[in-house]
Amino acid sequence: MRSGIILASFLLLVASAYAQVVDVWHFSSPQEQEKSLFIASRLRCPQCQNQNLLESNAPVAVSMRHQVYTMVAEGKNEQQIVAWMTQRYGDFVRYDPPLRWQTLLLWALPCVLLLLSGILLWRVIARQRSGEAGE
Repeated sequence: MRSGIILASFLLLVASAYAQVVDVWHFSSPQEQEKSLFIASRLRCPQCQNQNLLESNAPVAVSMRHQVYTMVAEGKNEQQIVAWMTQRYGDFVRYDPPLRWQTLLLWALPCVLLLLSGILLWRVIARQRSGEAGE
């Protein structure tokens, strides 16, 4: 009997650890709600792995989500909200970051390294073949 109570208490404790944050936000119109949810879905949580603000329950995502709702209620448009979030959290929060030299380097460097590796491999194979032909 005592072990059953301990087990039930333990299971209750474990189940409470998986509790989720539930947003209770009142919108003045369905359009405002739709706009807020659309913008929050297009911003990435800086703490999570590729989850948007609606999917994440991380504290920073909850805070960002409430900031989006507040800014929409203040009448800000999507560009203003995304600019504010980018200024505060960096380009990482955007799923479509602007093309800058840093992002270009991030995308081009693997291709350049692959090309250089192919050229190096081709030269090594060519030298081995010319060495075999000379013997």
